[in-house]
Parts: sequence; C-alpha cells; structure tokens
Amino acid sequence: MIEVRNLQKAFGDNVVLRNISADVERKEVLVVIGPSGSGKSTFLRCLNLLEVPDDGTILIEGQSIIGSRNIHEIRADLGMVFQRFHLFPHMSVVDNIMLAPIKVRKWTEEKARAKALELLAKVGLADKANAMPDSLSGGQAQRVAIARALAMEPKIMLFDEPTSALDPEMVGEVLAVMKQLAQEGMTMVVVTHEMGFAREVGDRVMFMEQGVIVEVGKPVQLFEHPTQERTKAFLSKVL
Repeated sequence: MIEVRNLQKAFGDNVVLRNISADVERKEVLVVIGPSGSGKSTFLRCLNLLEVPDDGTILIEGQSIIGSRNIHEIRADLGMVFQRFHLFPHMSVVDNIMLAPIKVRKWTEEKARAKALELLAKVGLADKANAMPDSLSGGQAQRVAIARALAMEPKIMLFDEPTSALDPEMVGEVLAVMKQLAQEGMTMVVVTHEMGFAREVGDRVMFMEQGVIVEVGKPVQLFEHPTQERTKAFLSKVL
C-alpha cells in the first residue's frame, strides 16, 4: 500500500528525516515509536504531503504522490487523526462528520448523514450526534475525529499520537476503536507512545531516533529481543 524510499526532510539546518525507506502492506498495522524529536510525526505527515519531503519517493498503491496534481484525491484516501481533535466548534458532531464527504466526495446530505450516524454507533457515540464539540470529553472528541476520518472511506488511516493529549482514563476508549479498525483489516500507520498498543495490535514496530530507522520487526521480536543497543536503552525506560 505504501512504499517510501530515501525520504529526506529538513527544517532549515535541522535534518529531521535521513534517507528513510519503509513499506506498509495492505491490512498491515505499522506502529512507529521513538523518543520525542526522532522524526516520527514528520515521517507520518510526509505520507500525505502535509510536509513536503526534500528528496525521496512515496508511492501509494504504486502511484507516486510527490508532485502529483491529484494530491486532493490522494489525501481523500488517507484518513488522518491528529493529537488534537480539530473539530469545528460551531458545528454539531454529526455535521462535523458529514462535511468532508459532502464537500469532497460530493455525497448527498442524506447519504453523508446515514454514514455519519453509522460511524458514531461504531465508535460508541450514537447518542452524541447532535451534541456540540465543547460538551465532549477528550476521549469522545478523539473518537469523533476518528469517525470523521473514516467517513471519507479511506484506504489507509494515519494516526499521529492520537492519545497524547488525553487524560489517562480516556486513552483506553480511543485505543479500543483503533484496535477494532485493525481487526477489521484497515491499513494503519500509528505514531504512538502507547507500548501496550504497539505490542498487542502492531504487525510490525518501527523504532526511530534522530531521523533514522534504528530497528524494525514484529512486536515480540522488537520488544523482547531487540538487536540494537539504542532500542534496548529506549525500551528500558518506557517499559
């Protein structure tokens, strides 16, 4: 689904990504871990060109996206969930979810509303359709954000530390929705500090530091038998 080759990105003199190469298979969950400032979020944001790489290639289903004239179509197939929820505060929950399918997919209001209500039920918020965002808890707002991304019927879901802004008791409800998506076969790239999620749900885990991929492997291998000293040192502090 995703092929990345020799990806490079710098902000001024700060080189954030250094010749990153990675693949994500269809229905795979790739979990990206590492210390703050390691380039994880920049890597994720490059996948839908929220950050434009300085060099390298990104293929989505074999199609190069860097320099593509169809970037809006490509982004429509890449659902993105951020640390913050970014819900429109003046619109109800259901209207937040309906907006993009109507504007981008050109769905009818009836179709968009039916899909929105279906997704709210999926994330356990069927009773919040007419609520306003400021009445929601952080966990509820993030689940609405996930529903909003799913409303576009994306082929791939990107999660950028989706639980980092939540109170600890709200983390589980968001991770449960993400786990369900993984079980249903959604292709996912997840940047997270939740090691339990990485171990349980990830098909592969990629450890990054200082803009490079230090180690990548299946969760049981990476968490229990890491081969790189830097991976061992990082895991000793977070597990």
